[in-house]
Amino acid sequence: MQFRQIEAFRFVMITGTITGAAEIMAVSQPAVSRLIGDLEASLGFRLFDRVRGRLLPTEAAGRFFQGVEKFHVGLDQLDRIAEQIRTDKPADLKVCATPALSTHFFPPAVRQFQTLYPSVDLVIDSFSSSEIVNRLRSHLTHLAVTLAFPETPGVVQEPLVTTSHVCAVHESHPLAKKEVVTPQDFRGERVLRILPSGLTNWNLVAKALTDAGVDYAQSIGIQTSHTGYSLIAENLAIGLIEPFAASAWRNNGVVVRPFHPEVTFDYVIAYSVIQQRPEPLKAFAKIIRDIASA
Repeated sequence: MQFRQIEAFRFVMITGTITGAAEIMAVSQPAVSRLIGDLEASLGFRLFDRVRGRLLPTEAAGRFFQGVEKFHVGLDQLDRIAEQIRTDKPADLKVCATPALSTHFFPPAVRQFQTLYPSVDLVIDSFSSSEIVNRLRSHLTHLAVTLAFPETPGVVQEPLVTTSHVCAVHESHPLAKKEVVTPQDFRGERVLRILPSGLTNWNLVAKALTDAGVDYAQSIGIQTSHTGYSLIAENLAIGLIEPFAASAWRNNGVVVRPFHPEVTFDYVIAYSVIQQRPEPLKAFAKIIRDIASA
């Protein structure tokens, strides 16, 4: 099986005719027919039925074409990268964060970054902390903003900010009237368990409550703080939760109060160890740091 044969097959499928494929490939019609015949012999099954001078794709051809198209998507991406190198155009910058951190950091960061690098395309995603680590190890993202995680081969973490979780409640909840919330205030309440990275978050929160001898009524386990804030907005629970997404929920009746004793978490900027750090990547990281320190 040769690339030229695959190319002939693809163009016949796209154009529907030998003639159309021959025009695209700048070869004769008999040459395309030979390439198709050789490909069928190599594959061991028919790709087209010859009916009244026309080629009709077989079911096998349809299945094979799906694989060919996936292959060509990869080739197109290589062509795009090569063009970027030839023209010295910066590659896409791929960044990601947990949903709450993405909401907090990326809008102002993108605004500043576009001013500095208007020709660099950004790809922004949000994932759980565990998925972010996997994407960094697989080199699927250039930079991530996330909760600090255990040392992982192939990934480097740089401290960003340490922040205290806050008590988030609905504005009609009695705790909304308090200036500072304590573990004793959680007694008898439905309490959110935020689990973006295994049990790490909940372990620290639960320890603060257990050490104070608090017996809360029920816990609700969720994966993202945005989900938590949505439950709080409906007055279905209270939460000791990260503060980054709080501003997005203020218009939905959510208020936050300091919690004592403090329950703190470390957040980081993370990269793949082996990747180079071009200037746009360094600039984006600096912008994130400036926002965190503001």
